[in-house]
Amino acid sequence: MVLSAAELAVTRYLLVHGPATRAVLGDHLQLSYASMSRLARSLLGGGIIAEDLEPEPGVGRPRQILSAVSGARHVVGCKLTGDTAYGVVCDMFGEIRATARAALPARDSDGAVPVAAAAKTVAQLAGKLARKVPSLDGIAVSVGGIVTDRTIVREGTFLGWHDTDFAAPLRRRTGLPVVVTNDVTALAREELWFGAGRTHATFGLITIGAGIGFGVVREGVVVEELIDNGHLLAHAPLDGRGPRCGIGHAGCVAAYLNREDLEHRLSRPVTFTTLLDARAAGDRAAARALDDAGRALGHLAATFAGALQTTRIVLAGEDVAAIANSDTMNTAVADRLRPGPGESQRCALDITTAPLSFNDWARGAAVVGIQHILGAL
Repeated sequence: MVLSAAELAVTRYLLVHGPATRAVLGDHLQLSYASMSRLARSLLGGGIIAEDLEPEPGVGRPRQILSAVSGARHVVGCKLTGDTAYGVVCDMFGEIRATARAALPARDSDGAVPVAAAAKTVAQLAGKLARKVPSLDGIAVSVGGIVTDRTIVREGTFLGWHDTDFAAPLRRRTGLPVVVTNDVTALAREELWFGAGRTHATFGLITIGAGIGFGVVREGVVVEELIDNGHLLAHAPLDGRGPRCGIGHAGCVAAYLNREDLEHRLSRPVTFTTLLDARAAGDRAAARALDDAGRALGHLAATFAGALQTTRIVLAGEDVAAIANSDTMNTAVADRLRPGPGESQRCALDITTAPLSFNDWARGAAVVGIQHILGAL
């Protein structure tokens, strides 16, 4: 059941804001009593929503409360890394009901993960997860890189894919609706419905992990494809005397936050989490790298907020907890927010941190899948 625009608006409100009366929904969505009644009947008949009397009625006739049915739809979300498929099955609220993972097939001689074999792996993973829920309504897959038309992986950064249609072979194997998305865009869509989007129509998302990722939501709309895949922000200059990034910029954001650049500079495999342990053991190079990264992240968050003209920035990713909210990050943000002489306007940024596991990345994909089968995409 793909919902009409009005049905989707009602369902989304109930998913995002919780149960509500018909009157509240009608007022918020600017729908007449007759239209709201018609929509409620349709959604009730489709099993998308339920209606109950308020638990403690006041004086007069008890009010009827509409709520979204969590088990009305179930979707598998899958996050692909360079060697592993991480899967979750979620209900309508994006709540994880089960998890599973599987190794991706060995790479071909050209260094790419074979597409047909990867589709088989994801299909088998979805089949395993489907046994945990009454029925399965769709599959969503997220990858690092550039995705177009929600099916074509134009550039699969960690998979070696170029102009690869991954949706079609997966759809053929499962017979289910399939959507493919950029992994950070998926997280932005999740935040729009179940996170920052509840209070802010415009916000930015920065992820720190194997690379630096950016998600943009403007006036309640997720930007599906960035004009530069975040390149302009990732390579914004900070210190012309600083270390060079992999493409030769001196002291840009990526030079301090990109894992490959950090590993090249320190001459060993690292994450920001392992650098915390090294700093605790007295490693001065690790301490300096963490301070530099915190400062770079603070400037990046402030620049992103200014460009979007929003007070809301979400920091996420496997590595973000090690550097977010550090003294150096907070100092950098405070310095950027400090008004000049004679300026009266004040701005405060709402910067939150969401450390992620790979299951959390997969949940982002599942939320995209829910939105897809409901007709929100």
